[in-house]
Amino acid sequence: PPRSGANVPGLKPKDLIGIPWRVAFALQADGWWLRSDIVWAKPNPMPESVRDRPTRAHEYVFLLTRSARYFYDAEAIRELPKQESMERLSRNDFSERNPPGQSPHRGLNKNRKTDKQRGHSRRHDGFNDRWDQMTKAEQQALGRNRRSVWTIATEGFPGAHYATFPRKLVEPCVLAGSRPGDVVLAPFCGKGTTVEVAMGLGRFGVGLDLATDLAAKELAGGKMQGVLL
Repeated sequence: PPRSGANVPGLKPKDLIGIPWRVAFALQADGWWLRSDIVWAKPNPMPESVRDRPTRAHEYVFLLTRSARYFYDAEAIRELPKQESMERLSRNDFSERNPPGQSPHRGLNKNRKTDKQRGHSRRHDGFNDRWDQMTKAEQQALGRNRRSVWTIATEGFPGAHYATFPRKLVEPCVLAGSRPGDVVLAPFCGKGTTVEVAMGLGRFGVGLDLATDLAAKELAGGKMQGVLL
């Protein structure tokens, strides 16, 4: 029957269906662990002609696991500080608002300690001491744990596929979720970006897709190595 005449219980015309979240919750109900929802923020989203809601400029990446304990390489995708932050820290260029009654020059150009334990649980005890024992270069080199909002521009593709993943979106997923030599499975692989990125990072890539024409072109063009089944 025509989809336009379908009547889905609980959904009304113009309702947001929320497919990715429904899939995530279905997998969770099926026994998977839903560990993180990552927002892929697009600075160059596809234009929309809507006038009664914001233009959609994000998608979701879900971190799902089969057990409570799993492999996750946080170090491989740490965010390094920006160049201006590193330069500011190297100069000890700190500034703060002065409390009433204090000299405006008091506390400037002063190597102040940062309390990184405040507000955290007891398992963070001793972090301040360990942090203070490190040099500025060591502190800066560590970077920070990857945040859950990734701002990554979409990439153009000359073929017929309009929903290809940018490589910069795939790379942190492969780096954090696998080791060199592991097998990375890419269902609905399309043009094979995930397979290509996985192979470039020293993994084995396996792609599955009903539309084999795109994968065949990528294999013929030498961008991927493998066998089309």
